[in-house]
Amino acid sequence: MITPKRPHEELDLQERLKEIRLLVIELEGVLTDGTTTCDHQGREAITTRRADLWALSQWRDAGNQVVIVARDDLPAARAWCENHGLTFRPHQGPNKAALMQTVIFEHELTPPQVCYLGAELDDLPAMMVAGLSAAPAGADPWARGAAHLVLSTPGGAGAVRELVEHILERQHPERKLTPGAD
Repeated sequence: MITPKRPHEELDLQERLKEIRLLVIELEGVLTDGTTTCDHQGREAITTRRADLWALSQWRDAGNQVVIVARDDLPAARAWCENHGLTFRPHQGPNKAALMQTVIFEHELTPPQVCYLGAELDDLPAMMVAGLSAAPAGADPWARGAAHLVLSTPGGAGAVRELVEHILERQHPERKLTPGAD
């Protein structure tokens, strides 16, 4: 018996989670709590949580890919990605849909295979392109409303880890995640 595939719009959350192969994550407000600090020379610095970095390592160990996006004028974001061996893609503002389409094409994937994790209004265009969109607790109400999955953890406090655990538990129920550092 041949079973027709359902249109992407009709997939439930569990089906969407199983398809994901690439995480596209906005750095500010997701990997960080949205706070940046400046030193006396005007250089910005960011702070991230080890548990999120551990989760990204688990994600990549499972054969998946990660792209971190952040504003082009935040050199700390590029440096953080380079330091941790993560792909960085800069953006100049609200047209993140084009950025998402480019990233999907570069990775030779389809939208249902991509999850976008964002927290602000300018993330909405990218969230609309992704097969799965997610928002951390405390995200802008519009971002939470557009998300297929709203996490219980705020940005900068382990939201990435929570998302990765959700996805990997659905994709590999037999595999136990190795505990990471908080």
